[in-house]
Amino acid sequence: MRTPLFDLDHTLDSGQVFRWRKEGEWWHGVVKGRSIRLRQEGDVLEVKGASDDLIAHYFRFDDDLDEIYRDISRDDCIASVIDRFRGLRLVRQDIWECSASYILASYANVPRIKKMIDSLCRAYGREIESGAYAFPTPQEILEGEADIACCRLGYRADWIRQYAGMVYSGDFDLYELASKDYLEAVRYLKRVKGIGNKVADCIALFSLDHLEACPVDVRIARAMRDIYGVTGSYEKVAGHARRHFGRFAGYAQEYLYIAEDPSQKALRPRSCTRGTRSSAP
Repeated sequence: MRTPLFDLDHTLDSGQVFRWRKEGEWWHGVVKGRSIRLRQEGDVLEVKGASDDLIAHYFRFDDDLDEIYRDISRDDCIASVIDRFRGLRLVRQDIWECSASYILASYANVPRIKKMIDSLCRAYGREIESGAYAFPTPQEILEGEADIACCRLGYRADWIRQYAGMVYSGDFDLYELASKDYLEAVRYLKRVKGIGNKVADCIALFSLDHLEACPVDVRIARAMRDIYGVTGSYEKVAGHARRHFGRFAGYAQEYLYIAEDPSQKALRPRSCTRGTRSSAP
């Protein structure tokens, strides 16, 4: 399929999703219970295992990146970061899988998160093909015969089982969540043990279409301090980012996040060096 402006490598290597791995030229992943393989050459995306419609929805091909770039390019730093990672798109994830995954992501690095999610899927998920498992449903987690201790989730095991129970019983309604605006969704999500400000913002951004959400982790807090001179509470830093970058702050956040990767920081543009202050025109 031909794509709009899109970079598969930047998108899948930007820390938003945890069920993709690259082998040679091909990315292998599981989306909505399908084992999928992807390879990009220029503006052609070769897809195995999924329809073009599913891929277009998942990678948000309905987002006009040129419009988003114009909107968030409010200082020299973010403009230069966009140039480096042009084509990175946010991923539109399933609400249940995204929310459960980000509960597991609390206080863990990406390799650890991937291992935990893979273990959970192998223990409770449906096998799609050899070595590939669907993300388990709440019912499968609650009624599965496996001992969740084998997944090595630590204290997160109680959080996941409790959350699965809330969703399965209807005490936490994913359809109601999807109908809420950004602030209402964050408040609703924070009813769940294991979901605080950052996890709620991740879920809002990556599965609920709230593109103004701006999750603040260690990388983003560092970027906001070093580049924009903003420090303080989560609410202060995230609020400043939302005001500065506007309705697509989540996109700006993802570009800053990948730029703050240790393997990328050595290439940080001068406009983003420590002590530089960038401001909107």
